[in-house]
Amino acid sequence: MITLPIKGQGGTYELHPVKIVCLGKNYAAHAKEFDSQIPSEPMFFCKTPTCLISDGQKIRMPKKEELGIERVDHEVELAVIIGKDCKDVAKAEAMEHVFGYTVFNDVTARDLQKRDIAKMWPWFRSKNLDTFGPVGPRVVLAGELDPRDLPLELKVNGVVKQRSNTREMIFPVPTLISFISKYMTLEEGDIIATGTPDGVGPIQAGDVVEATIEPIGTLRNLVE
Repeated sequence: MITLPIKGQGGTYELHPVKIVCLGKNYAAHAKEFDSQIPSEPMFFCKTPTCLISDGQKIRMPKKEELGIERVDHEVELAVIIGKDCKDVAKAEAMEHVFGYTVFNDVTARDLQKRDIAKMWPWFRSKNLDTFGPVGPRVVLAGELDPRDLPLELKVNGVVKQRSNTREMIFPVPTLISFISKYMTLEEGDIIATGTPDGVGPIQAGDVVEATIEPIGTLRNLVE
C-alpha cells in the first residue's frame, strides 16, 4: 500500500487501484518521435498495481542475462485518481468522478516492447515489471488545479529530458474518462495515466529521475 500526503489538507490518501489504465500516444509529438500515426481515438492499456512504488523508492533495472532487456525508458505523465465508480459516463459529467491528481512515471522496457510489437504481441510485460510505476509525491484534490494546463518536466541527473504541457494532450481528461468507461467500469481508486510527451529516453543504474508537474510537485527515484 502506498500512502501519499494530500497537498494543503494535512491528510493522507492510500492508493488502492484495482487497475492502472495508461494512454498511449496521447501527445502528437510523442507519436511522431516513434514514427507512429496520431490515433483517431484514445489508445489504452493497463499496468498492474504490483508495479507501483512511491517517491524516494528505487526503480530496479531488470537483469539483462535473464530477460534480455537492454533499454529502460522514463515517461512522465499526469495521473488521474478516480473518486467514485463510473460506467458509460458522459464527458460533461466525467470530472465529477475525479478524486485528485498525482505524478506518474510509466517506466518501460523499450526494447522488449519493440520486440513484442514486432511479433504482434501485446506489450503488457514491458510495462509491468516490478518498480516500473513510480507515483507521487502527493495528491492534489480535484478542483485545486486545472488538468488542461499543467507543465510537465522530467530530468535525469539534473538534465531536462522531457518538457511539455497537458494542453498538448490529443484527448483531454474528460474525454479519456468517458471513453474508457464505455469499455470498463472505472472504480474508486483506479488510476488513469494520461500519456507522456516527447523526449522519452533511457535510464541507467545510478541515475536520479525527477518527474515534475506543478503544482503537484516532483517525484524522485533512484535507479539501481
